[in-house]
Amino acid sequence: MQRTTPAAKEFELDLGRYELRRLGRRVKLEKKPMELLILLVSRREQLVSRQEIVAKLWRSDLFVDTELNINNIVRKIRAALGDDVAKPRFLETVVGKGYRFIGPVRVIDAR
Repeated sequence: MQRTTPAAKEFELDLGRYELRRLGRRVKLEKKPMELLILLVSRREQLVSRQEIVAKLWRSDLFVDTELNINNIVRKIRAALGDDVAKPRFLETVVGKGYRFIGPVRVIDAR
């Protein structure tokens, strides 16, 4: 999962420290948004369905309004990345299906 491009210097996703950094400074991100970001980055350029997101983020025996929650979590990720839904640089919405991470980010593996 370790790919680095020149543009990836802006954002780092440190899996060992469980944090997102922008230009070396920590970006505050709650647990669920961080979990989803890690999932999306691990599947970079691939569609991650809303069903896969639900299975990853919530226990199957827990009743949660997943549609609203996923939308809110995605909104928080976009805000952390400074992304624009109309012109996405990082997180692309595939309407009715799910999401795809398309942006540059440096991933630092947990050691």
